[in-house]
Amino acid sequence: MRATAKTPLRLLGGLTGVGLAALVGPVGLASPAMARTAFDVVFDSGIAGTSFYNTGVKGRMSFDFRKDPGDGNTYTLDLGITNTSPASGPSSGTLVGFAFNEPLRDNGSEAISLLSYNPLDSGFGRVFGGVNNTTPNQRSRGVRVAEDKWLEITGSATAPYAPFANFDFCARMSSTDGCHGGSGSTGIGGGSTVNVQFQLRANDASIATADQVAERFYNLFNSFDPGDRWSKAQIALRFQNVKKPNGHKESGGEKVTGAAFWRVPDEGPTNEVPGPLPILGSAAAFGWSRKMRRRIRYSSSRNITKS
Repeated sequence: MRATAKTPLRLLGGLTGVGLAALVGPVGLASPAMARTAFDVVFDSGIAGTSFYNTGVKGRMSFDFRKDPGDGNTYTLDLGITNTSPASGPSSGTLVGFAFNEPLRDNGSEAISLLSYNPLDSGFGRVFGGVNNTTPNQRSRGVRVAEDKWLEITGSATAPYAPFANFDFCARMSSTDGCHGGSGSTGIGGGSTVNVQFQLRANDASIATADQVAERFYNLFNSFDPGDRWSKAQIALRFQNVKKPNGHKESGGEKVTGAAFWRVPDEGPTNEVPGPLPILGSAAAFGWSRKMRRRIRYSSSRNITKS
């Protein structure tokens, strides 16, 4: 059974070296009184407990949801995928794959399901997971999607990504081994962004608006906490041609999970280090930051087994 949301993870790189007051902002500042249909998921493999090798490569996925006109329970997800790592040198790498899960109901069924996928001109055309009109062997190996072509998704299979648990959906630049394998000869270089699209369906009668769809995914992507088992991660990026902080190549690539931060509509993607955190008062924020630092120190001391 796939993990469900429990404890939020906040990827605030360098908490010990950045003034928390600058990140929190004025005490008591409230979130905008408007529907929230967009958020960013921030990935920073330099934060212990969120990646496999702590190489420092970074990424961002920008989720924007809108309701489809004329159909009460279908939605479009415009997804931007950015490699925020350096273009070259230490902590650089090419972004070759992304994977994520769908929100579930309490009974384990899909609250929101993916109906179809369009890679546009992103290059993320090797798809793993529940794809329609394919043999079981093709489902396990992935199906190549032509650029600007929609692929129907049934949810009948999942995408392997060791050491993570399988994901509901994964797309790679090139691979025949799920999200965890494949060549690193192609990929999104540092500082580059591509876009893909999904069509979604809400299967829960309580979900009737785009902001409710966004909230379900937002809560799901905040369920992983440093120190959790890898099987609990709900979203992940895959990097190849990765350079370690010392500039040497990491032959295993990099596998990293992230967490979501709300974005004000029309604000555009957030920076790599998100801020402010308006819901938290200053006292709560400082207590929370101490808790995060303890978790980071704990996860740093763990002996993480390489794949």
